[in-house]
Amino acid sequence: NEKKGKGNNSNKLKLKRLIQPGMLVLDLGAAPGGWSLYASTQLKSSLGGAVVAVDLLPLDETLHSKNTDTDISSRIRSNLPNFEFIEGDFTTTQTKMQIMDAFFHVFDATNIDSPKNEVNEVIENDRQPSLVLSDMAANFVGDSDTDAIRTLNLCEQALAFAAGNNCFDPSYSTKDKEGILADGGAFLCKFFSCGKENEADLMEATRRAFRTVHVIKPKA
Repeated sequence: NEKKGKGNNSNKLKLKRLIQPGMLVLDLGAAPGGWSLYASTQLKSSLGGAVVAVDLLPLDETLHSKNTDTDISSRIRSNLPNFEFIEGDFTTTQTKMQIMDAFFHVFDATNIDSPKNEVNEVIENDRQPSLVLSDMAANFVGDSDTDAIRTLNLCEQALAFAAGNNCFDPSYSTKDKEGILADGGAFLCKFFSCGKENEADLMEATRRAFRTVHVIKPKA
């Protein structure tokens, strides 16, 4: 989904199309680290690319490839030095403040392959992420409808953080400079089907905030 002036709901095919080498990416619900690892292969620190990842749980240090013992955080940083992981609850104000602060500090200017007079411009212009990913899921309680609705609620909170709380208001205007997402940015989230009546608020809010909205249902 491209943000008006500032979105996408979906997987890796879409993810590849959304990622540009020099952008900032926010990965919510990052554990065990697969999306951040993939993004790190598509971004370039030399162009200012960076990832800030967030999860309640630590990144899975056992998520090894067949050919290496290196933990996932090290693998991500070997691809992309501009990487920061925040272990915390995204729904709390404290963690949201940590996220915003991280985008001011995640850059290592020595990795940006630009003339010195352009480095400050790269950092200044790219402090807001151009892509917000949400793979968050509520702890399952065993009831599929309840689990789906609770996960959908996390998507709504991620959208509000990306585009601003007002996107859930019918009077929302993209001229309101709310949300962490940069103008022209995209939002990608994953949720479980739980009925159009339950999904309506999320879908209507995304249509207010973004020029295009795509819903992709993976094959069974």
